[in-house]
Amino acid sequence: MALFTTGLTTGLVIDCGNLETSVLPELLYEHGRFIPPSNLHFSLAPQSSIPSQLLTPELLEDIKTRAIFCSPLMIGQQQYSDAASKIDAYKNFSSATDLYYPITLKDGQRGTILIPGWVRERTAEVLFEGDEDEPSIPLCILDSLSKLQPDLRKPLISSILLIGGMSLIPGFQSRIKQELLRIMRDPTEYEKKKYNSLLKLHKSIRFLDNPEEKGAGRIFMNNVRGWIGGSLMGSMKFSGEEITKEKFTGNVTDWSIGHWTNTVDSADREASTSTK
Repeated sequence: MALFTTGLTTGLVIDCGNLETSVLPELLYEHGRFIPPSNLHFSLAPQSSIPSQLLTPELLEDIKTRAIFCSPLMIGQQQYSDAASKIDAYKNFSSATDLYYPITLKDGQRGTILIPGWVRERTAEVLFEGDEDEPSIPLCILDSLSKLQPDLRKPLISSILLIGGMSLIPGFQSRIKQELLRIMRDPTEYEKKKYNSLLKLHKSIRFLDNPEEKGAGRIFMNNVRGWIGGSLMGSMKFSGEEITKEKFTGNVTDWSIGHWTNTVDSADREASTSTK
């Protein structure tokens, strides 16, 4: 549905939600809609235990909206011995400033949450770090493309559409492109073996409705594109016979309503009475 907001019928739709990212290639043929079996999901459902009385979902959403951004600096696919060494690497490659976020508790007390600069800059790294067991978003994109017919890969990678609230994080689109270019130009042995047929497509990467292009601007916000596309779809007129809601309701049994069970029960009772 989100693809309708671009006026196109072909594109690679990447829906980056709160807990899951879906990659769905869409191609509209002359007499139908073709969706190959290559849609992939990247789940972030597991969550850490956080005191709900302080860090409520609303507060975390506001912090994510105001403070988090995607760093343009990639630190590479390095292996770290423990979490501490990984955090040290994040700190060394961070230039963001700390942020003091004021909060008011339910009892009226006020406080301040200190959000370190490296946390603001590197929180989104979980979206771009992955392996063959837990793929990142760029790897999900390439996995989806690799399962398509060869003649469909170039037009789809040239029509990438980002939707969902997570894609509104500053720097997200640029980082996605950088990661894709890194894999295609300088792949690891595993990436070279698995995505060899896609490596020559690095010059064809293009995003639809790209606000970074000269003279371009964002028409619809990414987090509402799906709803707007559905609205456009619902307002379209199709050729063929139409039926009103009143006529449909009056002539066709609605099995979602329980009144038909009363009719069946009454018929059973009448049948049993006549038998006696």
